[in-house]
Amino acid sequence: MRARNLVVVSVLAASLASLFGLACGAGGFASQSKVTSVRMFGVRPDKPYAKPGETVTLEVLSADGRRDKPRPLKIFWIPIVCVNPRDDLYYLCFLPSEAPDGGTVEGGTRLVAPFPPDGGAPPEGGVGASGGLSSIPVGIDLSPFLPEGPTFSFQMPDEIVQPRIGGPSYGLAIVFNIACAGQVRLAERVGNAPQQVPIQCTDEEGVPLSPDDYVIGINRVYAYDDRTNTNPVVERVTLDGVDVDPDAGITVERCVADRRANCKPVKIDVKVSDSSWEENPSAGVAAGQREQIWVAYYSDLGDFQDEARLLFDSTAGRISESDVEFRPPYAPSEGTIWAVVHDNRAGAAFVVLPLHVK
Repeated sequence: MRARNLVVVSVLAASLASLFGLACGAGGFASQSKVTSVRMFGVRPDKPYAKPGETVTLEVLSADGRRDKPRPLKIFWIPIVCVNPRDDLYYLCFLPSEAPDGGTVEGGTRLVAPFPPDGGAPPEGGVGASGGLSSIPVGIDLSPFLPEGPTFSFQMPDEIVQPRIGGPSYGLAIVFNIACAGQVRLAERVGNAPQQVPIQCTDEEGVPLSPDDYVIGINRVYAYDDRTNTNPVVERVTLDGVDVDPDAGITVERCVADRRANCKPVKIDVKVSDSSWEENPSAGVAAGQREQIWVAYYSDLGDFQDEARLLFDSTAGRISESDVEFRPPYAPSEGTIWAVVHDNRAGAAFVVLPLHVK
């Protein structure tokens, strides 16, 4: 499975540390920013940190950059939330849970909506509240039974927060989804690779589709009794220092240079509110630590010098020069630029800009 076919949304800052070296602008085109296939850029929770008992709504930002589209792209959600798997390991969510409350050492699952939504059962089997992901039948088309669309809501269990060794108490809920231009099936686990996610995107005969046709999402939402977080707020987008109308999008001249390196770039920037730079209790407020905030860029036309830029440093605050260079394509065309703003506590904001190349 290609790396881009597995999107992991997490609040753990350590897992994002490598991004910030790139975000500060080391240069060079990064292929992840070019959209030529099914993509899922991220999932935004309405409550990046939830409290027990609260309802959380997840919203996905996706795109279909395939040139040929024999089947339409759809977003499907596995309507079972995996609660507090051992050591926060997502792949334990697909192992059997021996206790209805999901409290076994192998990890647990919790049914948060009837499966399927009408209360019936998938062909050749069903799912009980204690069965979880391991009880979903393998090899059948689950698409008609799965929640579909860009959003999915679930309720945090009342007792989700647990004591943790060496850190504050918290709870973890994991939700799986898939952007798939085909049918969704669960597959048999094979080999000795426990990290595999046994969710498939297939054609009508059950043959797995190419990596260009799907992306699997592993979406982690954390719960605390005493901590909150809000999503970053995008105040404006600029093109060469001038504010852009998000509805009208960005208009640029096509490249006329003989060499790609000589194409005249434009500078794009996303400005986030000062209030978005929140305190980060995990890093220690006494030491002046706050959130890190960065933006990742994607486009189906042209290319970016850097795929991501740091907007707020955890101690220094706003980065004064956070724009990124974009080189338009050679031919006049219509496309899209996507910008996803992240903080390192699961907050996110989406910007979608029409791109007009004259």
